[in-house]
Amino acid sequence: METSSSRKPQHAGGYVRISLDPTEEEKGVTRQREDVEQLAKRLGWTVGKIYPENDTSAYKRKRIELPDGRHVWRVIRPEFRQMLKDYQDGAIDGIIVYDLDRLARQPRDLEDLIDLVDHYRRPVAGVTGSLDLMTENGKAMARVLMAMANKSSADTARRVSRERLQRAQEGLSLPPTRAFGWQVDRRTREPGEAELIRKGIVGFTDGESWSSVTRMFTDSGIAPVRAKQWYLTTVRNMLLSPRTAGIVPYWGRGRIKDGEQDGADAVLRRSPISRSPRDLALRDADGAFVMGSWEPIVTVEQWEAFVTEYERRKEGLEFTPSHTKKYLLSGLLRCARPKEDGTPCGRAMVGKSIKHHRSGKQTRIYCCPGKNLGGCGGSQRGMAQVDQLIEDLLFLHLESNQPDAKDDQPDRDWHGDDAVIVELADVQGRLKMMREGMRDGRVSPESFFAVVPGLETQERQLTSALNKARRVQVDRDQRLKSPDQVRADWESATVPGKRAILGQFLQAVMVHPARPLGHKFDHEAFAPVWKPMPH
Repeated sequence: METSSSRKPQHAGGYVRISLDPTEEEKGVTRQREDVEQLAKRLGWTVGKIYPENDTSAYKRKRIELPDGRHVWRVIRPEFRQMLKDYQDGAIDGIIVYDLDRLARQPRDLEDLIDLVDHYRRPVAGVTGSLDLMTENGKAMARVLMAMANKSSADTARRVSRERLQRAQEGLSLPPTRAFGWQVDRRTREPGEAELIRKGIVGFTDGESWSSVTRMFTDSGIAPVRAKQWYLTTVRNMLLSPRTAGIVPYWGRGRIKDGEQDGADAVLRRSPISRSPRDLALRDADGAFVMGSWEPIVTVEQWEAFVTEYERRKEGLEFTPSHTKKYLLSGLLRCARPKEDGTPCGRAMVGKSIKHHRSGKQTRIYCCPGKNLGGCGGSQRGMAQVDQLIEDLLFLHLESNQPDAKDDQPDRDWHGDDAVIVELADVQGRLKMMREGMRDGRVSPESFFAVVPGLETQERQLTSALNKARRVQVDRDQRLKSPDQVRADWESATVPGKRAILGQFLQAVMVHPARPLGHKFDHEAFAPVWKPMPH
């Protein structure tokens, strides 16, 4: 085999790649390397460096962010890019590859190499056939062969995706290995693990934080299937999976996300934009959840209530991000102790229970976290006195700032944002048409799953916006209640309910350093920051 250059490279680079090597034995790239070195001997070249990429696709693209904030889709191949850099810098004076389809399966990658060859005029050779990027005919042939390889990868991806979609629609999709909560057959619940998952879902729905749920998993003594310890993100992603309710998970466009590995060049992209767990639940043409062939751990109703609570907290609709159930003022109290530069600390104070060493008595306090947690650690107040003070201040504020009589009735004529309602109705109408078309055979599965996931996301976002606007109006109606009505609600409320009431009227309570009053409680050290009353 001869190249278009009469000069024989003495420090060439050899590029070898295998798309899929699940055992990581590197047998494929080793064979390719041997063939590359044999070709170099026949050509009289010297290979100075090998660029191996084992278990690496030349077709699969990932979404990346550019320095200017824009997002593009690129194939991630560090060794390939390093080879191009070395070629440009002169570290290598030629390239040998096993075959063109090992070199590139995306036009962009091939064109990047062609640009460098056009400028630097260093040869590129292939083991399996003539590869000449230094002539126009050779470049044209390479582009045609690469386009054919790209189409082959796309066809493979579509077939694999469609097959898995069909299996998922039939409820047959299973992860390749045992998932936490199920036995090795991947269908039958593992009692201890399943109960832990159920407790985590129910506990979070009832007000527990992600930290406390993760701590429950850690304290259980039950280890994860593959990791050594529990992490908050691991627990969160596991519990939010539709699989816990027996629903088949998928990632749109007919792709299944349940721990499966794609084929050699099949495309499986995770959206970098945070999605609702409901978007990952596969639905049929009628909009109903597709149920899997494994035993569910919780009911669909429990899972949907859990997801609703997760989204409520994620949107910032919870009063504070943690300890929502235990202490009345955690997160509402703000430490105002001056820092070294004279500015207030500003850290949210948290509730905790401390034990006296001598008496063994438990005392509950609010305190500013230590410096390692972003606070100053210098403020501490007894919980019972502070809770009572803020309650008294709340009702004193309400009695002193009652709304006008004409505003004392909630607005019953509010119907939400008309534009949002109209847009939501349009999206729901298109969803109905696509589902009916799928059911009647007028819409292909490929078209259905290309369009419906986006419409479902729009429907969820519009519904969320409408519900948020309604909650604002409900909050306004609540704040128009008389002090006696609020008092009645307060007396019958649990701690989370009282926190919700406080959140309607209070933005924060600044806790200043106490004055030296001996053992007396300094009421004036607390400065409430009230929300404006509605008019």
